[in-house]
Amino acid sequence: MNAPVLRRLAHQTPRSLTVSSPFLRALSSSSSSSAAAAAASSRPLQQQHRHHHPRTMSTTSAAPAQARARFSQGSDEASLSSTLETLLGEGRWALVNDGEAVERSFKFKNFAKTWDFMTAVSLQCKTHNHHPEWSNVYNTTFIRWTTHSPKGLSGKDLKLAMICDALAKDFGEIEAPPAAEGEAVVSCGIRGLADKAAGTAGDCCTPKK
Repeated sequence: MNAPVLRRLAHQTPRSLTVSSPFLRALSSSSSSSAAAAAASSRPLQQQHRHHHPRTMSTTSAAPAQARARFSQGSDEASLSSTLETLLGEGRWALVNDGEAVERSFKFKNFAKTWDFMTAVSLQCKTHNHHPEWSNVYNTTFIRWTTHSPKGLSGKDLKLAMICDALAKDFGEIEAPPAAEGEAVVSCGIRGLADKAAGTAGDCCTPKK
């Protein structure tokens, strides 16, 4: 190559590089598409993290509502409510039958002790002209106090329930730990005996003509 040509080439301005090859154009287009797809796929994840934060669950459960007492007509409800609160607070008696009765079971060393206790309770029933719904299996007796006429809890029910507690101590009751909230106070079997007896006893509280 002669000198004039070399001098002309040396003084020419370099041309900018352009993508002229079909392969390079396709590669560039593919890279752009991949970047767009990656950006699009990341959006749902970002939205998911924004809108689906785990909620904090409360560890405090609602306490079960206590049954409301239903007192027999003519009762001094304010006075009886205070007595009932004291009775239930000891954790042995339970308010049952839609608030119209209190019940619990008593356990003693043997049948003789249990029968002596029931005899003492029956004497108190005669004195107060009132009776329980009750049953007995060996060394355990179940007692439910309620008034059938007028229907509901009466002063006699609560007074005799407290008398039962005092007599049980005199006859050496074997005390079980107080029932936790929601636990059954007595077994279904011995309660069922009293239910069956009460169902077949007939009308016991209506004055006879």
